[in-house]
Amino acid sequence: MKLKSVSMSDKEILDSFNTIYLKGKGFDLDPTYSVGNMYKKYGVPEPTFKSDLEPKHWYVEKADCQNLRTFANGCLKSIVFDPPFIFTPYANGGEYKMCKRFSYFKSFDIMISMYRNSLKEFRRILKNKGYVIFKCQDMSNGHFYDTHCKVIEMAKELGFRLMDIAILHRKNPPFFREVKKQTCLRKAHCYWIVLRKEN
Repeated sequence: MKLKSVSMSDKEILDSFNTIYLKGKGFDLDPTYSVGNMYKKYGVPEPTFKSDLEPKHWYVEKADCQNLRTFANGCLKSIVFDPPFIFTPYANGGEYKMCKRFSYFKSFDIMISMYRNSLKEFRRILKNKGYVIFKCQDMSNGHFYDTHCKVIEMAKELGFRLMDIAILHRKNPPFFREVKKQTCLRKAHCYWIVLRKEN
């Protein structure tokens, strides 16, 4: 076995998942496409369908990943999901560089609610045994949160099976605002989680 669970490359991880779970057919949908850096900059094969809440390109459909009305029930085999992961309660949160780049939530609970609603919608549009490849991380606003545990827990509640986990090691992890006292280790990794829809 040569495909490994820890990498410094999104491409390597997604190529491995594509090989193992999608038999090399690639991803059907990216519902948080943004500007497509992951594909253009790192050479990950483009998904068949692209959407975003605030599209940056004409070829990206405007759609909320919590309500993908243009897709019929059970029509897709795979979804790659790289949602915003930052939240801050501060009124000036949108002024932070990372918030401007990735968008942000007002609280952890709002973020988790969006993740849950999105998984519900993904379950609706996925075929049986279809896959969600979900990227998340456990740090925001200078604090630790067990985000990947929450994602796995609610995915199982919604009828998904956890199939695999990969860890992306960041050479230069995102830099958040300075805190007066460090309360946890600065996270230099994030997770790619493979979820499969089960009947």
